[in-house]
Amino acid sequence: MSHTARRFAQQAMPVGQFMKTLSEGFYWAYEYNRGQWMGVENATAPNSEIDADSQTVWELNLEEATYKNDIERLKEHIIFATVGQAVDDRDQLLQFFRGRTGSDRLYEEKAFRNLTNAWRDEYCLNSPVNAEPEERMKTAEWRITMCYYALYKSASAIVHTKDSSDLSNSHVRTLNIHASQFLSSRARCLYGYPLNHNPSSGDFFEFRLPFPQHISVEDEKWREPLREDRIDSYADHYERLMTALYSKAKNISTWDSDRETSTFFHVFKLLREWANYGHGGIFSRLYGPGYIKFIDRAIQLLTYSAISTAEVAAICAFGFERFERELRYYREACEEGISDGALHVDERFKIYQRALSNF
Repeated sequence: MSHTARRFAQQAMPVGQFMKTLSEGFYWAYEYNRGQWMGVENATAPNSEIDADSQTVWELNLEEATYKNDIERLKEHIIFATVGQAVDDRDQLLQFFRGRTGSDRLYEEKAFRNLTNAWRDEYCLNSPVNAEPEERMKTAEWRITMCYYALYKSASAIVHTKDSSDLSNSHVRTLNIHASQFLSSRARCLYGYPLNHNPSSGDFFEFRLPFPQHISVEDEKWREPLREDRIDSYADHYERLMTALYSKAKNISTWDSDRETSTFFHVFKLLREWANYGHGGIFSRLYGPGYIKFIDRAIQLLTYSAISTAEVAAICAFGFERFERELRYYREACEEGISDGALHVDERFKIYQRALSNF
């Protein structure tokens, strides 16, 4: 099969447009009206030490990211939203994740095995770390595949916090359990864009404003209506984001309305099938800075969001000290081989130390 320009337009461009919408969606999900609505004085925010001068929480910079391009700032905002939900809903999350039968060891081994495998996927799809996107996107289809496996292993790690059965032979079964028992449970508050959406029902799960609100009016009677108006405005905005994203997904050639697409995890599985078994080879023609940067950025942010959600779920399930011990084992293994292999999780762990050490 020849990889012609026409075939590139038919097969690769819909994937590129999907990735562009996904990439830009992270900005619009986490930065929408941030500069106008956010404040730390007299604000609704997690119970934490807040530096009002620099607008930081847990040493995360909450100031607005530059338009669409500040990927490291966006990562800070993604993890703030997830960790902030965990802090706010600590009691119900601990009750949910620790309500299991049998020895914790039955669950820990499988949950952490999946999580550490996801850490490897994250490292691989971001490598070389200091390279330009053009270097990483020489293997774009395999980066998409690694991103899917990072998502899948994150979901599997979450499932195994409460399910010790062997699910390794069926991705669909694992993702279905994840959808029915976690995305539809009290744990859904941990999921951010775009993982908390159910296209089969048209609903998105609880995703509050991903930054602390500042209500500037002094009259108390106007404060709550203003807060509710902002929440409703954000909800409408978020629904439009997700509608746009799924409309792009339906243009990818492996989309099949008869296939399982009940969560974004299922949808990305179809994209992985496109990359592995369908038309991923067309990326031999991948050119131009636009699609290259959009794909690189989208899979970095998506992987970061999924893995940080699984990490916080593991801390809720097994406790901060158990998570710290597992990371120490992983870090020691990296020191024997890939010296910077724990780079990404180590950065997130600093935040967990500040925010979740009492879990």
